[in-house]
Amino acid sequence: MGKIFKFVLLFAFLSFVFSCAPKPTELEEKRIQNSQYYYKIGLSYLNSGNIAQAIYYLNKAYEIDPEDPDILNALGIAYTNVKEYSRAKEFFLRSIEILPDKPETYTNLGVLLAQEGNYEQALWYLEKAIENPNYRNKEKALYNIAVIYRKMGNLPKFEEALKRTISYNPYFMNAYITLGNHYILQKRYTDAYDIFSKAINAGLVNPYIYLGLAKAYYYLGEYEKARYFFQKAKKVAGDDMFVKQEAVKFIDIVDRKIVEKREKEIKKQESKKRITPGRVVRKSLPETVKGTRGIISEVEEKEKSTVMERKSEKSEAEETRQEEPKKEIKEEKKVVKKTTPEVPKKVIKPKIRFYVQVGVFSDEKSAMDVYEKLKNLGLEPKIKKRNIDGTRYYFVIIGYFKSYLEASRFYRKKLKPEGFKGIVKFVRK
Repeated sequence: MGKIFKFVLLFAFLSFVFSCAPKPTELEEKRIQNSQYYYKIGLSYLNSGNIAQAIYYLNKAYEIDPEDPDILNALGIAYTNVKEYSRAKEFFLRSIEILPDKPETYTNLGVLLAQEGNYEQALWYLEKAIENPNYRNKEKALYNIAVIYRKMGNLPKFEEALKRTISYNPYFMNAYITLGNHYILQKRYTDAYDIFSKAINAGLVNPYIYLGLAKAYYYLGEYEKARYFFQKAKKVAGDDMFVKQEAVKFIDIVDRKIVEKREKEIKKQESKKRITPGRVVRKSLPETVKGTRGIISEVEEKEKSTVMERKSEKSEAEETRQEEPKKEIKEEKKVVKKTTPEVPKKVIKPKIRFYVQVGVFSDEKSAMDVYEKLKNLGLEPKIKKRNIDGTRYYFVIIGYFKSYLEASRFYRKKLKPEGFKGIVKFVRK
């Protein structure tokens, strides 16, 4: 009886265990859920740039599900970032083997092969990705094709690939910047202007686009417009010191060019004013043949005849004046006074004054140190304070001078030999 009771209890326990055991499909679902959980964590670390953590969690996902093409692709990207190309290549190839219709993996493998220097193979995989009609980001593959052609030295295909990139995605910023800068290096400034203008018209706001357009304007001789876009590039540069330094450097050059241009215009206007209207400049006649005398040109004959006419008119006027009474003469004088044209008032234009900017400082102490050094040399410097983008700057200057040339000579003779670096600028006073 006891044995029968024990057997019944054991049977009941086994029934309970087997009834609670999950089905095979449930285990599979749980396994996939776990792999996806680790994959998502690994992907977030990969996107944030923490590659070590990304590799750790992606490998955990790979251990659970080694046949998932997305996990394999992500591991390939992670190992590419740490330059473990052989391992990365294995994961990419395995992913393509499992899912040959995934264009993103072809692009990633193409990028890896390009980094290794296998350009022909890289181009094959990237073109394969573009051929896929389901590929939504063809511009990424095309941009990488452009980069490879530039490394290969094939500039026509490099340019063509960038144009195709922009045609597929008119908001792909890097394509505009790379193509525009290429045009500037090739001295194709009108093409550079066109491509950077197209980027701005597409609504793209980027310091490198503003900088590129400003350079295009500068090389085309449009200095006022160039200055405007150099200022915009500097304003939106943020922490990008390269853009800020380039913008500041070119703003100083542009200022000089604007001054030089205006000085030339002023000189041109002054030279025009010196030539009085109605003045006839007599040209020297060609030499006549030796032995001929009394030969007078038609011009001289005309001049003589007009002089004779004036003399006869003068004599007739004198005769009539003697006969007329004095009152009439006074009345004539009054009429002459009334008909005299009014002299136009002189318009006072603002004067341009030039000065030498010795330095710009974000702290007053540094500006004062330079100021004192200049004072010790017997010079008369000034410190001008100005707020730029919410930051106060201190400008150490010496001036003012009547012309750019005078200011430039002062800098070369007085400041440069003492080791001071300066630049000539101007202001309207």
